[in-house]
Amino acid sequence: MSNNSRLVILFIALIGIAGLSFFIFSEDNVDQQTNIQSEAEIETTTTISINSTTSTSTPTTLMETTTTTSTTSTSTTTTTTTTIPPNQTAIFATQEEINNSKKISYDYLQSGCKKDEPNNTDEEWIKPLEVFTYDENKINFNLKIESTLQLKVDCIGKLITSILNDSRGWIKVTEKEFQLVDNVESEFEFIFASPEKTDELCYPLETNGIYSCRNEQQIIINFFRWVNGAIDFGSDLETYRLYLINHEVGHILEWGHVGCPKEGALAPVMMQQSKSTMGCEPYGWPIYEILEKEFGINTYSYLPEIDN
Repeated sequence: MSNNSRLVILFIALIGIAGLSFFIFSEDNVDQQTNIQSEAEIETTTTISINSTTSTSTPTTLMETTTTTSTTSTSTTTTTTTTIPPNQTAIFATQEEINNSKKISYDYLQSGCKKDEPNNTDEEWIKPLEVFTYDENKINFNLKIESTLQLKVDCIGKLITSILNDSRGWIKVTEKEFQLVDNVESEFEFIFASPEKTDELCYPLETNGIYSCRNEQQIIINFFRWVNGAIDFGSDLETYRLYLINHEVGHILEWGHVGCPKEGALAPVMMQQSKSTMGCEPYGWPIYEILEKEFGINTYSYLPEIDN
């Protein structure tokens, strides 16, 4: 073989090696770009933390807003899908703040306005003597109590009014004061009744002798619940009574049922806490609804599918 032939073969070989190297380098670069793109598609929960203090009786709260996002990360060996929960706001409080939430101006939450003997009357219902005149600039409600119950009617009237007009209560949402009036002129009515009477007045709603209800413009408080509370509240009747009054008034104001936004958070007052707090801390004030009203933050939390 001549020298010229050898040079031609060597030149062709060098061209082949250069082309192969360029192809390998290009493949590696494409793989790196693909991996970078896959990693960029993996997103995490967006969390906003806000600390606010309003008064000594209002919890310092941590509000956590979670953004709904679904992401998929794909590699050459596995596929992982991460679904972030829907938009929810969870509010937390210390035990001291929860204890302070039970302090109200008319300090009869613990006793529940109970007395030792039934009311001395032949009438089926007793009504408070201390009432106000109807005022169109206020939200007017009336009250009656089944006479067989061992409750002080004027005490109950003052207790309900103090709860609704508390700075932590529904007045912060309605921006209108609540007042107790005669039953001739009122927007809604509170009725405290025995379990049997509660079932009758709540029909067609099924209270089964153990639940309270809101039926049209009547709030029927089951005496059994008022005296005994609910399982998740333990012996804390004060928080339960706050919850019971505020929950039913929430229905009058057209707020619906919600679920627990996050385990350990304060239970929204529109949860059915008499049934279960679903991992939330029992709480009696409409704090989520106030937050939504004042700051426009969506506090809706989804109910589990099994809840009707």
